[in-house]
Amino acid sequence: MGDLAGRGALGQKAQKQPAKARKPVPKVSAKRKAYIRSQARVDGVAHMLAVKALSCMCCHAPPPSEAHHVTGDKMPRNDFRVIPLCYNCHRGRDGYHNAKRSWVARYGSDDELLARVDDLLKR
Repeated sequence: MGDLAGRGALGQKAQKQPAKARKPVPKVSAKRKAYIRSQARVDGVAHMLAVKALSCMCCHAPPPSEAHHVTGDKMPRNDFRVIPLCYNCHRGRDGYHNAKRSWVARYGSDDELLARVDDLLKR
């Protein structure tokens, strides 16, 4: 018995696992820091909260919804170009991020849905 001390399940010598190196925390750029403190960010967050209070644009599931950011051809992410989607329509198996082609064929383009969101928020 004393022979097996410090041995693994199959009788091999147990080896110490090396400590995992921590990833360095990325530095926040001055431009990003300025945006975080800006009124534009405050307005964008307020808009996203209003969109999340809407029902899902596809299956009409009740709120709260997730805010899906619409990015066109090489367009940066914008907090004012968001569509309310439930989890299944956004990230589910048949959702936007897992089956984009079939999702667009079924529900329409992002730009069409954005127009509907704008109409709903103006009411």
